Amino acid sequence: MDTRTVLAAVLGVGLGLVFLAAPGAVRTAYSAGRSPQDRRGEYGSSERAGSRYHSLIRAIGAAFVLAGLYVGWQALAV
Repeated sequence: MDTRTVLAAVLGVGLGLVFLAAPGAVRTAYSAGRSPQDRRGEYGSSERAGSRYHSLIRAIGAAFVLAGLYVGWQALAV
């Protein structure tokens, strides 16, 4: 059992759970420091566009969880 592989699996699962639990926080952290020049529309109208990004972030989180579980399973099976 390789310690680095197990730690990578734990990190993948943990990061995936964060992506699944708080997609709004992930989106905010990702877009920090960007200028608002490309934003159009009324105040508060970007929520519909945000739901598409939230779905994408949740899908990436699910992929992280699955990949972490697979790597952890492979590390512990050896």
